[in-house]
Amino acid sequence: QDSESLDGCIQSTLSALYPPFEATAATVLCQVFDVVEKTYRGDGLRYLIDFLIPAKHILQCIQQDACVQYCGLLFRHEGWPLCIHEKIVVQLASIDWRILKPGDFYLQVVPYLKKSPRIVLKCLAKDKHNVEEVVIPEVSYTSIFTLEWLSTINGERMGTALENCLLTTDDNIFRVPWDKVVNPEFINKPKIIENNIISPEITEEPSILCLP
Repeated sequence: QDSESLDGCIQSTLSALYPPFEATAATVLCQVFDVVEKTYRGDGLRYLIDFLIPAKHILQCIQQDACVQYCGLLFRHEGWPLCIHEKIVVQLASIDWRILKPGDFYLQVVPYLKKSPRIVLKCLAKDKHNVEEVVIPEVSYTSIFTLEWLSTINGERMGTALENCLLTTDDNIFRVPWDKVVNPEFINKPKIIENNIISPEITEEPSILCLP
């Protein structure tokens, strides 16, 4: 019963971060099991307390900061920017480094000693046989999902400019230009019916939805 309630806590945390959970569950649960086994030696409770709960706070803050400029708009994908429907944007486990090509990168939240988890950017090292990890300073969390943020990262490193973010699903990796990732899609207002006359669709003022 304890293991069932632990699983329930982990799944409810993940479902809050990566909706719709029916689309993302297979991917994020696989990543969770990977980290629980490799980093926490199978100790799911330690994973939940030391990593997932503090990571949830960090990821929710990042999401709120990314979404605040779009207050008043209805997102097509409710999990943006952490996921875009079934595609995971901020990974919970490492991706096989052999998939990385020059110009590719991905974002991952990683355990960090006894301290809070960290957000890291991972890309191919200059020797093309290792992974370069760039720890994102906490002061930058508010601006990760912007073009300016990636420009700053590129300005601080040598070699091929980073431009494509790797997104994952259960069985696929997607190479997506960063400008596509940082520009969310919105749902327009439905057509308004007045006196049985359907007016044109209004695109200037999408449905009101303020995220908490």
